[in-house]
Amino acid sequence: MKLWPYFLGAWLVLNGLNSIISLSFKYETMVMGVLALIAGILVIIRK
Repeated sequence: MKLWPYFLGAWLVLNGLNSIISLSFKYETMVMGVLALIAGILVIIRK
């Protein structure tokens, strides 16, 4: 099962919302970093 597109999509959507409507929530930077890290690792593993 390919999970990396979901993590990458979630990261892109949250990043876009953050830019457009200044979305902010508790632990925002940590959540964004973890999503980006997981997506990146899964992309590298799948290659």
